[in-house]
Amino acid sequence: MSDSVRLRPLRRGDYPALVDLMRRLWYDDVADPDHALRLAEADFELCLSRSTTATVADLHGRAVGVILGRIDDPRAKRLSKRWRPLICNRHRRRAIGVLLPLLFSREGREGIHEMRDIARIDDWLIWKVGRRDPAEVTLFILDGAVHGQGVGRRLFDHMLAEFRAAGVERYFLFTDTTCNVGFYDHRHLRRRAAYVVRHGEDAGISFFLYEGHQPDSRQAAHIAKPKRTLRTLAAELRSSRIEKKTATQQDAAEQARREADTTR
Repeated sequence: MSDSVRLRPLRRGDYPALVDLMRRLWYDDVADPDHALRLAEADFELCLSRSTTATVADLHGRAVGVILGRIDDPRAKRLSKRWRPLICNRHRRRAIGVLLPLLFSREGREGIHEMRDIARIDDWLIWKVGRRDPAEVTLFILDGAVHGQGVGRRLFDHMLAEFRAAGVERYFLFTDTTCNVGFYDHRHLRRRAAYVVRHGEDAGISFFLYEGHQPDSRQAAHIAKPKRTLRTLAAELRSSRIEKKTATQQDAAEQARREADTTR
């Protein structure tokens, strides 16, 4: 089945399938199906609102996974603080519109408060680390039907390739114990910060910030280039001199032959 899955850019028509996937993964415990769907849709739109790249895993025309990422534009940093309060992109506006009806029910308000609390935990994790890297994996979900077939690895590798193409060395992501945290450990990402939320006597949920590092492709090419020592340079210089001397001798011999032919 993995051979049947292809990666392609996200399309607007993929939204319903991906929203339903998020609902099944993270909002299945919400009693009202409409509330669950609205929370999932708002969550998806908020992830899109802070993403600059999006790739879908397509199986026979249906989206079975998606990875979203954000790559900061260093040229935009001068304007971000000044204009950020005025910027509300279409995804954020859609999220607000989807959430508004939930304010009229207790379960809906609880869902909104939980989303707000998770956003605050993410801010705390960033504060704990002390910096925000220039790239982020903002969403990474996969349908259980394609687990264990290498589809997640392909999606993640595709995002890392986009980071490399942009010259990004460090990136980060938020995750928790409701997700496949072991995937990031297996990929050698570093767990930089953690926050535990207790629910009674159970283990609760642990939230993490993971950081990944990959050398810039240009830097990697420079590192891979063999080092030229003084001995190597001396050998190259001697070889160059020998080649020049041989060429000069050959030219002189050719000139002598031409003069001999002319004399005859």
